[in-house]
Amino acid sequence: MRAQDFISATTLSKKTSFTLEALERGEAEELIILKNNEPRAVLLSMAAYESMREEIEDLRLASLAMARLESFDRDKAVPHDRMMEKFAP
Repeated sequence: MRAQDFISATTLSKKTSFTLEALERGEAEELIILKNNEPRAVLLSMAAYESMREEIEDLRLASLAMARLESFDRDKAVPHDRMMEKFAP
C-alpha cells in the first residue's frame, strides 16, 4: 500500500467532497480510513466495488459448479441429443 492509499478519519470528515471526487476521477480505487493510526474501514470507488462484487459472484458460481461436478452421476445424466429430441422445436 502506498501512503496516499490511507486517509485519516479527521481528514475524510473535513474533505469528504474532495475525497469522493478523487475516487470518481480514478485517482484512487480504494482508501483505507485510519482512526488513531489504525485501519478502521475501506472506502471504494464504485468501479472497484462493482468489480469486486462481480469477482466474488464469479468465484461463488465456480465453487458451486465444482461442488456439483463432485456429485455428478453420469448414469443419471440425459445426453444432449435426447434433450434436443424432447425439447427442440
